[in-house]
Amino acid sequence: IPTYAFSIFLAPKGIIKDLQSKMGQIWWTNNDKARGWAMMMWKKLCYPKGMGGMDFRDLHLFNLAVLGRQVWRLMTQQDTLCFKVLSAKYFPDGDVFRYKQSDKPSFTWKSIAKAVDALKEGFIWHVGDGNNIDLRRDHWGLKAL
Repeated sequence: IPTYAFSIFLAPKGIIKDLQSKMGQIWWTNNDKARGWAMMMWKKLCYPKGMGGMDFRDLHLFNLAVLGRQVWRLMTQQDTLCFKVLSAKYFPDGDVFRYKQSDKPSFTWKSIAKAVDALKEGFIWHVGDGNNIDLRRDHWGLKAL
């Protein structure tokens, strides 16, 4: 699995499909390299062992997870060069979840933005004293009308 490339770029669906196809060919071929028969659907192989699967990784979700690690770094390590460069162009207020749309974003930023959008639904925030609440722009768990 190209883990380093997955941690920087969102792989196109065709690439992920090809990788899963190669993994399936290895899994389903006989020793004499003849094509074997599939005993289980690929989607079912990705289920956890407790649910009857083989616990293989869904490569698209894995790709989003390692990109999510980059999002976490942008949230927690704000003194890095990567944060300073990306925040200057894409999220000038310093909040990666409030990025602005740009005309020609880099492929790296587009990949990180996809991970931000995927992670946004699962993040919660603490109200605290209420000084950091923006009623218009904060995500309240409801779809915009």
